[in-house]
Amino acid sequence: MKRKLENDESALSDVIGMVMLLAMIVIVLSSTMIILQPYISDYDDNKNWSQAKVIADQIDERIRLVGSSPQDTGSIQTFELASTSISNLDNAEFWTISGDVSGFDVVEVALSSFNSVNVKSMNNTATYATVNNGGNITTHTLNFETDTGIANVNFDSYVDKLLIVEIYNTNDILIHKFVRLELSGIGIDTALSTGNFDIDLMNGARLEKLSDEAYKVTRYPSLRHFSMPDNSQQLSFVLVNVDMSLLSGTSSPFSLQMVSDGPLTLFDGDVRNIRMKMTNEIDESMTDRYMSYWMEDYNLNLASGTLDTFDGLGPWKRVSGIDGISIHPLEKSVLTEIVLHRVVIK
Repeated sequence: MKRKLENDESALSDVIGMVMLLAMIVIVLSSTMIILQPYISDYDDNKNWSQAKVIADQIDERIRLVGSSPQDTGSIQTFELASTSISNLDNAEFWTISGDVSGFDVVEVALSSFNSVNVKSMNNTATYATVNNGGNITTHTLNFETDTGIANVNFDSYVDKLLIVEIYNTNDILIHKFVRLELSGIGIDTALSTGNFDIDLMNGARLEKLSDEAYKVTRYPSLRHFSMPDNSQQLSFVLVNVDMSLLSGTSSPFSLQMVSDGPLTLFDGDVRNIRMKMTNEIDESMTDRYMSYWMEDYNLNLASGTLDTFDGLGPWKRVSGIDGISIHPLEKSVLTEIVLHRVVIK
Protein backbone atom coordinates (compact mmCIF):
# COMPACT_ATOMS: atom_id res chain seq x y z
CA MET A 1 0.00 0.00 0.00
CA LYS A 2 2.84 2.38 0.78
CA ARG A 3 4.57 1.76 -2.59
CA LYS A 4 1.34 2.30 -4.50
CA LEU A 5 0.80 5.66 -2.74
CA GLU A 6 4.32 6.74 -3.62
CA ASN A 7 3.63 5.97 -7.30
CA ASP A 8 0.41 7.97 -7.18
CA GLU A 9 2.22 10.94 -5.64
CA SER A 10 4.87 10.74 -8.38
CA ALA A 11 2.20 10.68 -11.09
CA LEU A 12 0.45 13.64 -9.49
CA SER A 13 3.71 15.59 -9.42
CA ASP A 14 4.21 14.92 -13.12
CA VAL A 15 0.74 16.26 -13.93
CA ILE A 16 1.26 19.37 -11.82
CA GLY A 17 4.62 19.96 -13.48
CA MET A 18 3.09 19.63 -16.93
CA VAL A 19 0.31 22.07 -16.04
CA MET A 20 2.80 24.56 -14.67
CA LEU A 21 4.93 24.22 -17.82
CA LEU A 22 1.93 24.83 -20.05
CA ALA A 23 0.94 27.82 -17.91
CA MET A 24 4.44 29.25 -18.24
CA ILE A 25 4.32 28.77 -22.03
CA VAL A 26 0.95 30.50 -22.23
CA ILE A 27 2.22 33.38 -20.08
CA VAL A 28 5.36 33.75 -22.20
CA LEU A 29 3.37 33.65 -25.45
CA SER A 30 0.82 36.14 -24.13
CA SER A 31 3.56 38.47 -22.97
CA THR A 32 5.27 38.16 -26.35
CA MET A 33 2.04 38.97 -28.18
CA ILE A 34 1.45 41.99 -25.92
CA ILE A 35 4.97 43.25 -26.59
CA LEU A 36 4.76 42.59 -30.33
CA GLN A 37 1.23 43.92 -30.82
CA PRO A 38 2.31 47.51 -31.57
CA TYR A 39 4.85 46.23 -34.09
CA ILE A 40 2.24 43.99 -35.71
CA SER A 41 -0.18 46.92 -35.94
CA ASP A 42 2.53 49.10 -37.43
CA TYR A 43 3.32 46.38 -39.97
CA ASP A 44 -0.36 46.09 -40.94
CA ASP A 45 -0.70 49.87 -41.15
CA ASN A 46 2.36 50.19 -43.36
CA LYS A 47 1.07 47.41 -45.60
CA ASN A 48 -2.40 48.97 -45.91
CA TRP A 49 -0.92 52.47 -46.37
CA SER A 50 1.31 51.21 -49.18
CA GLN A 51 -1.60 49.36 -50.79
CA ALA A 52 -3.71 52.52 -50.75
CA LYS A 53 -0.87 54.46 -52.40
CA VAL A 54 -0.55 51.86 -55.15
CA ILE A 55 -4.31 51.77 -55.78
CA ALA A 56 -4.42 55.59 -55.95
CA ASP A 57 -1.48 55.66 -58.38
CA GLN A 58 -3.13 53.12 -60.67
CA ILE A 59 -6.55 54.84 -60.64
CA ASP A 60 -4.94 58.25 -61.15
CA GLU A 61 -3.00 57.00 -64.16
CA ARG A 62 -6.10 55.41 -65.70
CA ILE A 63 -8.18 58.57 -65.23
CA ARG A 64 -5.55 60.60 -67.07
CA LEU A 65 -5.27 58.06 -69.87
CA VAL A 66 -9.01 57.51 -70.36
CA GLY A 67 -9.89 61.18 -69.92
CA SER A 68 -7.69 62.24 -72.84
CA SER A 69 -8.96 59.42 -75.08
CA PRO A 70 -11.74 59.65 -77.69
CA GLN A 71 -15.34 59.05 -76.67
CA ASP A 72 -16.29 55.49 -75.68
CA THR A 73 -12.64 54.49 -75.20
CA GLY A 74 -12.11 52.79 -71.87
CA SER A 75 -10.38 50.27 -69.66
CA ILE A 76 -11.18 47.83 -66.87
CA GLN A 77 -8.96 47.50 -63.82
CA THR A 78 -9.27 45.09 -60.89
CA PHE A 79 -8.07 45.83 -57.36
CA GLU A 80 -7.63 43.76 -54.21
CA LEU A 81 -9.35 45.77 -51.49
CA ALA A 82 -8.29 44.39 -48.11
CA SER A 83 -9.00 47.39 -45.88
CA THR A 84 -9.66 50.00 -48.58
CA SER A 85 -12.92 51.36 -49.99
CA ILE A 86 -13.53 53.50 -53.09
CA SER A 87 -16.28 56.12 -53.10
CA ASN A 88 -17.58 59.03 -55.14
CA LEU A 89 -16.74 62.66 -54.31
CA ASP A 90 -19.91 64.03 -55.81
CA ASN A 91 -19.95 67.73 -56.78
CA ALA A 92 -16.86 68.40 -54.67
CA GLU A 93 -15.54 71.30 -56.76
CA PHE A 94 -17.23 74.20 -58.57
CA TRP A 95 -15.70 76.36 -61.31
CA THR A 96 -16.85 79.40 -63.28
CA ILE A 97 -14.66 80.52 -66.18
CA SER A 98 -15.43 83.44 -68.48
CA GLY A 99 -13.71 85.73 -70.94
CA ASP A 100 -14.04 87.97 -73.98
CA VAL A 101 -13.09 85.87 -77.00
CA SER A 102 -13.35 88.49 -79.80
CA GLY A 103 -14.12 92.15 -80.50
CA PHE A 104 -13.43 95.03 -78.12
CA ASP A 105 -16.42 94.86 -75.81
CA VAL A 106 -16.12 93.97 -72.13
CA VAL A 107 -18.93 91.58 -71.23
CA GLU A 108 -19.79 90.20 -67.82
CA VAL A 109 -22.01 87.16 -67.18
CA ALA A 110 -22.99 86.13 -63.66
CA LEU A 111 -25.32 83.49 -62.29
CA SER A 112 -28.26 85.32 -60.70
CA SER A 113 -30.48 82.42 -59.60
CA PHE A 114 -30.93 78.67 -60.00
CA ASN A 115 -32.16 79.15 -63.59
CA SER A 116 -30.96 82.54 -64.84
CA VAL A 117 -27.91 84.68 -65.55
CA ASN A 118 -27.32 88.43 -65.75
CA VAL A 119 -25.44 89.94 -68.69
CA LYS A 120 -23.70 93.33 -68.88
CA SER A 121 -22.11 94.76 -72.05
CA MET A 122 -19.87 97.82 -71.59
CA ASN A 123 -19.96 98.84 -75.28
CA ASN A 124 -23.50 97.53 -75.90
CA THR A 125 -22.46 95.15 -78.68
CA ALA A 126 -24.04 92.05 -77.10
CA THR A 127 -27.25 91.12 -78.92
CA TYR A 128 -28.26 87.58 -78.02
CA ALA A 129 -27.15 84.58 -75.97
CA THR A 130 -27.20 80.83 -76.45
CA VAL A 131 -27.48 78.73 -73.32
CA ASN A 132 -26.33 75.11 -73.18
CA ASN A 133 -27.66 73.78 -69.89
CA GLY A 134 -26.67 70.13 -69.64
CA GLY A 135 -27.22 69.58 -73.38
CA ASN A 136 -30.47 71.56 -73.57
CA ILE A 137 -29.66 74.49 -75.91
CA THR A 138 -31.82 77.64 -76.06
CA THR A 139 -31.40 81.10 -77.65
CA HIS A 140 -32.35 84.35 -75.93
CA THR A 141 -32.51 87.97 -77.12
CA LEU A 142 -30.75 90.36 -74.73
CA ASN A 143 -32.99 93.19 -73.50
CA PHE A 144 -30.91 95.54 -71.37
CA GLU A 145 -32.64 97.59 -68.68
CA THR A 146 -32.04 101.30 -69.04
CA ASP A 147 -31.26 102.04 -65.40
CA THR A 148 -29.01 99.04 -64.62
CA GLY A 149 -27.62 98.09 -68.03
CA ILE A 150 -28.32 94.45 -67.15
CA ALA A 151 -30.09 91.87 -69.30
CA ASN A 152 -31.53 88.87 -67.48
CA VAL A 153 -31.59 85.50 -69.25
CA ASN A 154 -33.95 82.87 -67.87
CA PHE A 155 -33.83 79.23 -68.92
CA ASP A 156 -36.39 76.58 -68.12
CA SER A 157 -34.64 74.10 -65.83
CA TYR A 158 -32.26 74.29 -62.89
CA VAL A 159 -28.58 74.92 -63.55
CA ASP A 160 -26.99 71.64 -64.66
CA LYS A 161 -23.53 70.37 -63.78
CA LEU A 162 -22.29 71.90 -67.05
CA LEU A 163 -23.63 75.31 -68.09
CA ILE A 164 -22.24 77.16 -71.13
CA VAL A 165 -23.46 80.67 -72.00
CA GLU A 166 -22.25 82.23 -75.28
CA ILE A 167 -22.81 85.91 -76.09
CA TYR A 168 -23.03 87.08 -79.73
CA ASN A 169 -23.09 90.48 -81.44
CA THR A 170 -25.30 91.66 -84.32
CA ASN A 171 -22.97 89.99 -86.84
CA ASP A 172 -23.47 86.59 -85.17
CA ILE A 173 -19.87 86.66 -83.92
CA LEU A 174 -19.15 85.05 -80.58
CA ILE A 175 -17.73 87.78 -78.33
CA HIS A 176 -17.92 86.28 -74.82
CA LYS A 177 -18.13 82.87 -73.20
CA PHE A 178 -19.17 81.84 -69.69
CA VAL A 179 -18.78 78.29 -68.34
CA ARG A 180 -19.92 76.87 -65.01
CA LEU A 181 -18.94 73.35 -63.95
CA GLU A 182 -19.66 71.03 -61.05
CA LEU A 183 -16.88 68.45 -60.83
CA SER A 184 -16.75 65.09 -59.06
CA GLY A 185 -13.84 62.83 -58.16
CA ILE A 186 -12.83 59.64 -56.40
CA GLY A 187 -12.13 59.07 -52.70
CA ILE A 188 -9.89 56.18 -51.59
CA ASP A 189 -10.26 55.44 -47.86
CA THR A 190 -8.08 52.98 -45.94
CA ALA A 191 -8.61 51.89 -42.33
CA LEU A 192 -5.52 52.07 -40.11
CA SER A 193 -5.16 51.36 -36.42
CA THR A 194 -4.89 55.11 -35.74
CA GLY A 195 -7.81 56.10 -37.98
CA ASN A 196 -8.49 56.47 -41.70
CA PHE A 197 -5.99 57.36 -44.41
CA ASP A 198 -7.77 59.28 -47.18
CA ILE A 199 -6.57 59.92 -50.73
CA ASP A 200 -8.82 62.14 -52.85
CA LEU A 201 -8.36 62.40 -56.62
CA MET A 202 -10.18 65.60 -57.57
CA ASN A 203 -9.93 67.54 -60.83
CA GLY A 204 -6.37 66.46 -61.54
CA ALA A 205 -5.30 67.21 -57.98
CA ARG A 206 -4.26 64.69 -55.35
CA LEU A 207 -5.06 65.29 -51.68
CA GLU A 208 -3.92 63.05 -48.82
CA LYS A 209 -4.97 63.06 -45.19
CA LEU A 210 -4.08 60.96 -42.18
CA SER A 211 -6.44 60.84 -39.23
CA ASP A 212 -6.30 63.98 -37.05
CA GLU A 213 -3.94 65.70 -39.51
CA ALA A 214 -4.51 68.45 -42.07
CA TYR A 215 -4.86 67.68 -45.75
CA LYS A 216 -1.63 67.53 -47.74
CA VAL A 217 -1.84 68.66 -51.37
CA THR A 218 0.62 66.48 -53.26
CA ARG A 219 -0.51 67.78 -56.67
CA TYR A 220 -2.61 70.80 -57.65
CA PRO A 221 -5.01 71.04 -60.62
CA SER A 222 -3.16 71.49 -63.90
CA LEU A 223 -3.68 75.24 -64.33
CA ARG A 224 -0.59 76.49 -66.17
CA HIS A 225 0.58 79.93 -67.33
CA PHE A 226 3.48 80.57 -69.71
CA SER A 227 5.23 83.83 -70.64
CA MET A 228 6.69 83.47 -74.13
CA PRO A 229 9.91 85.11 -75.49
CA ASP A 230 7.83 87.43 -77.72
CA ASN A 231 6.06 88.80 -74.60
CA SER A 232 2.86 86.91 -75.41
CA GLN A 233 1.14 84.78 -72.78
CA GLN A 234 -0.40 81.33 -72.85
CA LEU A 235 -2.80 79.61 -70.47
CA SER A 236 -3.63 75.92 -70.39
CA PHE A 237 -5.95 74.08 -68.07
CA VAL A 238 -7.25 70.51 -68.11
CA LEU A 239 -10.28 70.04 -65.87
CA VAL A 240 -11.26 66.49 -64.91
CA ASN A 241 -14.70 65.19 -63.99
CA VAL A 242 -15.21 61.61 -62.81
CA ASP A 243 -18.81 60.43 -62.83
CA MET A 244 -19.39 57.28 -60.78
CA SER A 245 -22.67 55.44 -61.13
CA LEU A 246 -21.75 53.23 -58.14
CA LEU A 247 -21.53 54.69 -54.67
CA SER A 248 -18.79 52.58 -53.13
CA GLY A 249 -16.67 49.51 -53.63
CA THR A 250 -15.61 47.31 -50.78
CA SER A 251 -15.62 43.78 -52.18
CA SER A 252 -12.35 42.13 -53.10
CA PRO A 253 -11.45 41.80 -55.90
CA PHE A 254 -13.12 45.01 -57.08
CA SER A 255 -13.30 46.12 -60.73
CA LEU A 256 -13.51 49.66 -62.10
CA GLN A 257 -14.62 50.12 -65.69
CA MET A 258 -13.62 53.59 -66.91
CA VAL A 259 -15.06 54.97 -70.16
CA SER A 260 -14.25 58.32 -71.77
CA ASP A 261 -17.17 60.64 -72.52
CA GLY A 262 -14.84 62.52 -74.85
CA PRO A 263 -12.69 65.61 -74.15
CA LEU A 264 -14.70 68.84 -74.40
CA THR A 265 -12.90 72.02 -75.48
CA LEU A 266 -14.23 75.00 -73.52
CA PHE A 267 -11.81 77.74 -74.68
CA ASP A 268 -9.40 77.64 -77.62
CA GLY A 269 -7.83 80.87 -78.86
CA ASP A 270 -7.17 84.43 -77.71
CA VAL A 271 -9.13 85.51 -74.64
CA ARG A 272 -9.24 88.89 -72.87
CA ASN A 273 -10.36 89.57 -69.33
CA ILE A 274 -10.36 85.88 -68.47
CA ARG A 275 -11.81 85.24 -65.04
CA MET A 276 -11.70 81.97 -63.09
CA LYS A 277 -13.39 81.32 -59.78
CA MET A 278 -13.54 78.06 -57.88
CA THR A 279 -14.75 76.48 -54.66
CA ASN A 280 -13.48 73.19 -53.24
CA GLU A 281 -15.87 71.41 -50.87
CA ILE A 282 -13.52 68.65 -49.67
CA ASP A 283 -12.02 70.82 -46.94
CA GLU A 284 -12.90 74.35 -45.86
CA SER A 285 -9.28 75.48 -46.20
CA MET A 286 -8.71 74.07 -49.69
CA THR A 287 -10.09 76.99 -51.73
CA ASP A 288 -7.79 79.50 -50.00
CA ARG A 289 -4.83 77.15 -50.32
CA TYR A 290 -5.42 76.78 -54.05
CA MET A 291 -5.68 80.54 -54.52
CA SER A 292 -2.54 81.20 -52.47
CA TYR A 293 -0.63 78.65 -54.53
CA TRP A 294 -1.68 80.14 -57.89
CA MET A 295 -1.15 83.76 -56.77
CA GLU A 296 2.22 83.19 -55.10
CA ASP A 297 4.21 85.01 -57.80
CA TYR A 298 1.70 87.88 -57.83
CA ASN A 299 1.98 88.32 -54.06
CA LEU A 300 5.79 88.32 -54.26
CA ASN A 301 5.69 91.06 -56.91
CA LEU A 302 3.11 92.95 -54.86
CA ALA A 303 5.40 92.86 -51.83
CA SER A 304 8.42 93.99 -53.87
CA GLY A 305 6.53 96.73 -55.74
CA THR A 306 7.11 95.26 -59.22
CA LEU A 307 3.52 94.63 -60.35
CA ASP A 308 3.92 97.00 -63.30
CA THR A 309 6.14 94.41 -65.00
CA PHE A 310 4.29 91.31 -63.77
CA ASP A 311 2.78 88.78 -66.19
CA GLY A 312 0.94 85.82 -64.76
CA LEU A 313 -1.83 84.58 -62.50
CA GLY A 314 -3.24 87.13 -60.09
CA PRO A 315 -6.50 88.26 -58.49
CA TRP A 316 -9.54 89.47 -60.38
CA LYS A 317 -10.42 92.80 -58.74
CA ARG A 318 -9.81 92.43 -54.98
CA VAL A 319 -6.27 91.44 -53.98
CA SER A 320 -7.50 88.64 -51.70
CA GLY A 321 -8.67 86.60 -54.71
CA ILE A 322 -12.19 86.35 -53.32
CA ASP A 323 -13.52 87.50 -56.71
CA GLY A 324 -11.49 84.88 -58.55
CA ILE A 325 -8.21 84.88 -60.45
CA SER A 326 -7.16 86.09 -63.88
CA ILE A 327 -4.11 86.70 -66.08
CA HIS A 328 -2.30 89.99 -65.57
CA PRO A 329 -2.32 92.42 -67.25
CA LEU A 330 -6.10 91.93 -67.51
CA GLU A 331 -6.67 93.74 -70.81
CA LYS A 332 -4.03 91.74 -72.68
CA SER A 333 -5.09 88.84 -74.93
CA VAL A 334 -3.94 85.42 -73.76
CA LEU A 335 -3.72 82.34 -75.98
CA THR A 336 -5.95 80.01 -74.00
CA GLU A 337 -6.70 76.31 -74.14
CA ILE A 338 -9.10 74.93 -71.54
CA VAL A 339 -10.36 71.36 -71.93
CA LEU A 340 -12.71 69.24 -69.82
CA HIS A 341 -11.86 65.53 -69.54
CA ARG A 342 -14.94 63.46 -68.76
CA VAL A 343 -14.58 59.97 -67.32
CA VAL A 344 -17.55 57.74 -66.55
CA ILE A 345 -17.15 54.80 -64.16
CA LYS A 346 -19.67 51.99 -64.61
